[in-house]
Amino acid sequence: MSIIHCVLRNRGRVDGTILKSIVGFFLVISCSPAAAAQTQNAEPRTKTTEVHFKSHDGYDMFGKLVLPVSAGNHPVVIYVQDAEGTTVDMKRRKAGGGTFNYFDVYREKLADINVGFFSYEGRGITGGGDQPPRFEKIDWDIYNTSTLDNKVRDILSALQVVEKQPGVDTSRIFLMGASEGTLLAAEAASRAPKEVHGLVLYGVLTTNMAENFKYIVTDGGFLEYLTYFDTDKDGKISKAEFEADPQGYRKAVFRNAPFEAVDKNGDGFFTAEDMKSLSKLYLDAVDNRDFNVLNAWAKSSAGVATPKDWFKDHFAHQPIWTFLSKLDIPVGLFQGEGDAMVPVGGVRKLEQQANAAGKTKMEFHYFAGLGHSLGIGSYFATGKLPEGHQAIFAFIKAQTQTPAKSASGQRSH
Repeated sequence: MSIIHCVLRNRGRVDGTILKSIVGFFLVISCSPAAAAQTQNAEPRTKTTEVHFKSHDGYDMFGKLVLPVSAGNHPVVIYVQDAEGTTVDMKRRKAGGGTFNYFDVYREKLADINVGFFSYEGRGITGGGDQPPRFEKIDWDIYNTSTLDNKVRDILSALQVVEKQPGVDTSRIFLMGASEGTLLAAEAASRAPKEVHGLVLYGVLTTNMAENFKYIVTDGGFLEYLTYFDTDKDGKISKAEFEADPQGYRKAVFRNAPFEAVDKNGDGFFTAEDMKSLSKLYLDAVDNRDFNVLNAWAKSSAGVATPKDWFKDHFAHQPIWTFLSKLDIPVGLFQGEGDAMVPVGGVRKLEQQANAAGKTKMEFHYFAGLGHSLGIGSYFATGKLPEGHQAIFAFIKAQTQTPAKSASGQRSH
């Protein structure tokens, strides 16, 4: 979603078994692109303005506004922050050497439909680092002020500064968020309903993090294991499949652990049910609100940096429907059915709530075979947009170029 994050496949011990630590915090795409797909034009199609502004509590913020050079005022999509904060370009490594900027995909594709794009750096984060994978610098004293409430307020500060820029159509400003950013964008829109004119949400965090984290370390984690072992695609892993180890995952991550180490209930298959035993330490920590255990997991197993008391802050927060239920603006929700970080079932339940509440401006789009990033990693390798992001740009085009049709009704795919 937001967001190229390197998915680290760390190794840890859960219930005495060698087990890959569940990668966390809404990691959007794997850092393995072959190249950034860019189109070089003889004449620039866009103009970039560097924007310096202040957070509500006085911290320096920095963003980039990229607008088409065409005449008139333009709609703008603001990409909001996420769990671990982003830099203004999201610079990342590409396979074979060199780097690319993840946000360029939005700058390029939105310019194609005459829409601007604004990204900004999270509080305490700058993009001046020289160390992969994230090329960032973090001032921890400032970064640790990144509570959910402050991140929402930072969105509103960004919104206000974008509204003041020349060439911006203030009647068509949209927020885009992925993962935690979906929650932040929805809450920001609920606080500024007259200034935010639509939401684009993918990899949607529909429930409180306490419930969602349980998914990450059970059913969600198991979805990834299926990609490595489940050769007959029956949704479970037999002893023969596990020992065959077609991708070398058992050898590299499980250190050739015996099948019995993962088949905790002894039924002859490694299933999502076994994940409950393997992840019992963390499931108990959620139930007991043992933030020391959860914070230790974050520090040792996640490939990204999160602010102080991140779990505690989330566990006390309202879910996304609290904020979406207040809105009467176009909202596009885009969800991969293979998402290992947030469950597709949560989005389907959210769709039921929206239908029951008569939210006809909310659209729900589902994509078989796509995960948390909706497959955006393939774009940087092939130059071809996956289906999920094709739908995202189509939604933005429809809302920005045909505003009279923005309430055309709810659609599911």
